[in-house]
Amino acid sequence: MRFSISGPLTVHTDGARAVPIGGGRLRTLLVLLLLTPGRSVGTDHLIDSIWAGAAPAGAANALQALVSRLRRTLGDTAPVVADPAGYRIGVARDRVDVWEFEDLVARARTGRAGAPDAALGDLDAALALWRGDPLADLAGSGAADGLALRLAELHRSARLERADLLLDLGRPAEALPDIASIAAAEPLREHPAELLMRALAGAGRQAEALVAFDRLRRRLADELGIDPSPRIGDLHVRVLRGEFGPRSPAGPAAPRPTVRLPQGLTSFVGRDAEVRATTEALSLGRLVTVVGPGGAGKTRVSVETGARFADGHGTLAAGGVWFVELAPLSCGTEIPAALLGTLGLRDRAAMGLPAAGGAALLIDPLERFAESVGDQPMLLILDNCEHLVAEAARIAERLLADCPRLRILATSREPLAISGERLFELPSLDLPPDGADAEDAAAYSAVRLFAERVAAVRPGFAVAPDNVADVVRVCRELDGMPLALELAAARVPAVTLPQLAARLADRFRLLTNGSRSALPRHQTLQAVVDWSWELLDGAERALLRRLSVFSGGATLDAVEAVCADGADGRVGGRDLWTTLFALVDKSLVGVGEGTGGTGPRYRMLETVRHYGAQRLAESGEDHAVRAAHAAAALRLWRAGTERLRGPDQLDWIAALRAEYDDYTAAQRFAARTGDAGLCLDLVQAGQWYWQMTDGWSEAVRWSAEALRVAGDSPPPGRTAAYAECLAAVATCDDSGSDPRPDLERALALLHDAGVDPDDHASLVYLRFYRAMLGDDVAADLDRMDAAAARRGTGEPWLTATGRLYRGMLAQYIGRTATAGQELDRALAEYRAIGDRWGQSQVLSVIAEISGLTDAERGLRLLREGAALAAEMGARDLGALFRMRITVTHAVDGRLDDARRSLAELRELVTGPRLDHLVGLAAAEVARAEGGLDRADAELARLCDSFADAAPLFRSQIEPAWRHSAARVRRDAGDWPGVRRHLAPAWRTAQQLFDRPRAAALLESVAELALGEGEPQRAARLLGMSEALRGLADTAAPDVVRLRTRLTAALGGAYPAHYAAGARLTAPEVAEEVEAWLGAPGPGP
Repeated sequence: MRFSISGPLTVHTDGARAVPIGGGRLRTLLVLLLLTPGRSVGTDHLIDSIWAGAAPAGAANALQALVSRLRRTLGDTAPVVADPAGYRIGVARDRVDVWEFEDLVARARTGRAGAPDAALGDLDAALALWRGDPLADLAGSGAADGLALRLAELHRSARLERADLLLDLGRPAEALPDIASIAAAEPLREHPAELLMRALAGAGRQAEALVAFDRLRRRLADELGIDPSPRIGDLHVRVLRGEFGPRSPAGPAAPRPTVRLPQGLTSFVGRDAEVRATTEALSLGRLVTVVGPGGAGKTRVSVETGARFADGHGTLAAGGVWFVELAPLSCGTEIPAALLGTLGLRDRAAMGLPAAGGAALLIDPLERFAESVGDQPMLLILDNCEHLVAEAARIAERLLADCPRLRILATSREPLAISGERLFELPSLDLPPDGADAEDAAAYSAVRLFAERVAAVRPGFAVAPDNVADVVRVCRELDGMPLALELAAARVPAVTLPQLAARLADRFRLLTNGSRSALPRHQTLQAVVDWSWELLDGAERALLRRLSVFSGGATLDAVEAVCADGADGRVGGRDLWTTLFALVDKSLVGVGEGTGGTGPRYRMLETVRHYGAQRLAESGEDHAVRAAHAAAALRLWRAGTERLRGPDQLDWIAALRAEYDDYTAAQRFAARTGDAGLCLDLVQAGQWYWQMTDGWSEAVRWSAEALRVAGDSPPPGRTAAYAECLAAVATCDDSGSDPRPDLERALALLHDAGVDPDDHASLVYLRFYRAMLGDDVAADLDRMDAAAARRGTGEPWLTATGRLYRGMLAQYIGRTATAGQELDRALAEYRAIGDRWGQSQVLSVIAEISGLTDAERGLRLLREGAALAAEMGARDLGALFRMRITVTHAVDGRLDDARRSLAELRELVTGPRLDHLVGLAAAEVARAEGGLDRADAELARLCDSFADAAPLFRSQIEPAWRHSAARVRRDAGDWPGVRRHLAPAWRTAQQLFDRPRAAALLESVAELALGEGEPQRAARLLGMSEALRGLADTAAPDVVRLRTRLTAALGGAYPAHYAAGARLTAPEVAEEVEAWLGAPGPGP
């Protein structure tokens, strides 16, 4: 990864792919770290610089959140590491352009005396890195003004040294353009004037050198009242004597390259990295082909590259930069005439010139072109070669052989495929992620291009919070392809942005309004793709249209399974692999990295895929190909579901995530065609993936759809799949409907079919959920234990999962010792299997149990669970772990750790569904910091967020909310407020039979009793907490403090009061506590 801060910040991979850094603060952070690569930057300095001295409250947390965003953006290639001094970025100095620039200049200075040519090369390389004002992203912040000035001065001196070196090497004409520019910008400085005089005189332009001296003399006298220094006076005399004449009497200085390029009528957006890469490729090789699909911007990139090549590598194009447009030509035999016409030559036969003796003079036009070019260094741009690619390749190869200093830059939808060709694949413009805000989205080149073009037809338009979602959708739907974005922008006067975004499914009707001056194939989106389609043979067309069924790309195996004519692996009579690779060469199919060793992944741009789908519908193959696609998806997902429960879990999560778009496309096909069996089979194959990756809403959506298609009863052989759909709707739906009827119906269907859910990996959780939602959890658990004992040891994963669910139920009803034993065995079994999901589920419960007696072990287990959740990409589970880690740090008084953990939690929770975790954690951190008003504000916000929530969800979150609010009131000394929150929280916990939560509440109820002057009751209540939980909390700081205060207040009587409470049964505890707390307070 390479970083450029010699102008506005840019980041690129070594493959020249741009890495967008969205948002001003994020860019500032990265630049500050890049100023000292590998060394720490202090936290205070970062905060002061990023927020310009107006740091927000909780600035350390805000900085941590910013650092985490930067880590996600850069990945492991450029790690951002925290240390006691602050933060540092792990990149080498030579990956940052200003430091590479500095090192190259230093090397040139050192080596100039002994190796001037090498020194000149170093200076050229250094200056090629420079892009504008250094540290532009820090301008105005004061963070590095001195360094920016030093770098700017170093750049200036490097330009002067390069000119001086060129003069010493006897190459004044090459030095003139740059030194003239510097001298004009600095008319009162003598050094640039001195070099300018030497260059002019050395190029044989003595009179102009004398004029330059006279101009300097007059400016110094008029503006500063001084004379030129003796040094430049002596130089003036030497020019008068003719001491700086040209070293060679060959004639005047070499002219600047002639540049004949079409001029763009619009701004050039988002392709600087690509132009730099192609310019560099041209400096290294003689044939570069820019390949990409239609509308990618190949022509514009070639034009900009030609201009930049002439400016930066003039000696390699002294014979000019010439542009040849091949698109209007219909036959390869027309290319030679086009070449001659570009240079202003004419075919002599066409002119009718006679040879000696009157016979017609026939000269090969390519020979005439080569004669004209000779050994001149020249750049020839051959634009749009794809429809004449064979002849274009033949001609390019011959010209490169006949003209030894000719360079060719070609653009094509496929390579020329000749020896020495360097390919540059032009990518789409970089795209913002779904959900990007206006500031972040505007940093992406696709958005910048679209916004600029919209502003041209609707003045004043800018990306803003009220339109960013539609802008992002348009850019993503159109794959970041420049021509498509420009066609879309031109539609904005006629349709609103929301209308435009919503109608892109019919893009070929919508985008028909290109520039009248454009080539016909660029005037409509349909014409862009038609042009490529017409160049395909029958087999290539057949494969292209069949590939359109893959929504998310495909592996080679999947392409063969779905698109081949039969088992022989052919399509349209040709080998499928050969045909697929031809489509790749023609830029109609892209190749990306696969996952988990599946090999490359082949995908089409959305516009090409829509086009292929139209052709597929016209072909009459649509149903058969989509049925084959759905069958292949089902085979893959069935195989994947089995592998999700073992050591290959991570690879298969990644593989199925990559296949998810195609999986849902198969679901839609099955539903649209009314194939109930296929619907149910597909949903069954996806249930465990959704379980592991927080896909609750998707599980409900597709399960409900499968049930709709299947009707009131399962088709033959699909009872288990049907029951799974019922269970998913019952347990994952957060709409507030009662889950028990669907759950009971699922179990009844299985019973009638003779299916034991405990024998099926995808059904083993059903009895657990029924027990959790039932009226007698203990009885249900006893039945499950008895059934497990009868079954004995079976399939390892089923055995471990049975233990997990029984252990969770045991903890839930206060059988903590039993729970610990079951869960310890389950954890060992899951580890032996290699199932991270199972380990994380067990760790969540064991951490809670362990934390009662060993807080450090509980914290270690939470961290282990969080790491496993992160590996799986299970954000919901990871957020739950992170919330508990944050609260643990807060109550232990580890405030810096708590703040960092809270910032990480905020990053994990990106939507409102889990916002309560952030609210509870933030309130606890604020309370630990002594910010009771902030804690109250967090809890009030949280209360508003769940006021209208579904009853089941509200019943789960309200006790935790009230418990946190009670602790805030306790710290404020507001005991009536404590009581007001604890009474209803206790009621809800009792209704849920949730004894661990009720036990934790009793610890706070005991504090309330002590606060109200009843230490005996407080001790008894603390004993009741142990009675409910089955284990005393000896590690929580609040409970330890409470026990110490009660011992001090009661002395030797404390153990007896505590033991009296610990001997009570759960019903006795409930009755006594309810009687003392009284009626619940007002609603939140």
